[in-house]
Amino acid sequence: MKKIIWLENIKIAFRSILSNKMRSLLTMLGIIIGISSVISIVSIGDSMKGVMDDIYKNIGKNRAYMYVYNVEDIRSTDFFYMDDLDVLKERFSNKLAYICPSEALKSDVTINRKTVKLNMVCIDGNYNEVQPVKMLYGRMINKNDVDRKSKVVVLEQNAAIKLFGNDNAVGKSIRVKLENNLEDLLIIGVYKNDVSPMLALLQGGEDIYEDSFVPYTMSFSSNHPFYSLDIFIKEGHPIDSVGNEIVGFISNLKHRNTENYRFYSVEKDQASVNGVLGGLSIAVAAIAGISLVVGGIGIMNIMLVSVTERTREIGIKKALGARTKDVLFQFLIEAATLSAIGGIVGTSLGIGLVMIGGKLISIPIVVNPASIFIAVIFAMAIGIFFGYYPAKKAAKANPIDALRYE
Repeated sequence: MKKIIWLENIKIAFRSILSNKMRSLLTMLGIIIGISSVISIVSIGDSMKGVMDDIYKNIGKNRAYMYVYNVEDIRSTDFFYMDDLDVLKERFSNKLAYICPSEALKSDVTINRKTVKLNMVCIDGNYNEVQPVKMLYGRMINKNDVDRKSKVVVLEQNAAIKLFGNDNAVGKSIRVKLENNLEDLLIIGVYKNDVSPMLALLQGGEDIYEDSFVPYTMSFSSNHPFYSLDIFIKEGHPIDSVGNEIVGFISNLKHRNTENYRFYSVEKDQASVNGVLGGLSIAVAAIAGISLVVGGIGIMNIMLVSVTERTREIGIKKALGARTKDVLFQFLIEAATLSAIGGIVGTSLGIGLVMIGGKLISIPIVVNPASIFIAVIFAMAIGIFFGYYPAKKAAKANPIDALRYE
């Protein structure tokens, strides 16, 4: 019986809304704009978090950097040397997956009048184990290349195409300038860097340099000082804790304070960026949510008008035996229905706008189903909250006065 009453009230609500289409649409506009704004902003925030996750995934989840920091009377011994790397590898063998000087060499490369600016990232032989590289041809740099200080290079696909006209350049050579010396490097592999245009833009825009990898021992002598180290921590070990141990160890080794070395983890940087993005999304969504309040006031206004227009109808219903709570529920359901329709339309509009925007700027869009459900429920709650006063006013109407109303 109760189910039938509810369904009947919903039918009455729809009839009332459809009988005043333009008025109902204008009333719902506040809810539609508010919900679509909130959904858009939340979805954009979630999508940007996804983009940042992809960026940090490309950088390396367990990656960190250590560098000389805040040293006024700096000495040559304060820097890192290849012997220091061997000591650190041995001392933290159970916690370090990878350690290498954080260095990159740059040189112009010309083949058949085609010049490419090449960025050569210096890596150790097990780099591919901690940060997998998508190889297209040939192989990645290995331990033998590092031990032998081999003059080899692994080119990114775009660099190979620009220099040789096709991406299979394995076995060919390029001439680069390293510390004022010209060196011929053998191409042993070609890889593909899967980075979308949007990710590239967020990582610093269009880079004039093409990427490649070379052994870090290729152009540096054993007594060459390095300012910073590239480190990967093994899975299962807390990154910051291991970082503090390394800083403590190296500062003792160099007879310096721990404040003179800085350990910077990618994980912490990602958490900081996600926190900022989350905070901004909440703040902007809260501002956009103000329009929901405006929409709620619009619902209250239109429901008051509706109660006034239907005073005689209310009187007839009460004269025929309708209880106060029956009339209250009828108008509450009408207000909730009005808001729910606005919420559904606003949600659809918000998702549509975000999808179109994502397609235009080439980023994957994340739409959280929970946020859609919450948005519609919240819209209904707004309708019920602001529709309660008009509904209560209708429910308390005196049937005799209502029947006399013209």
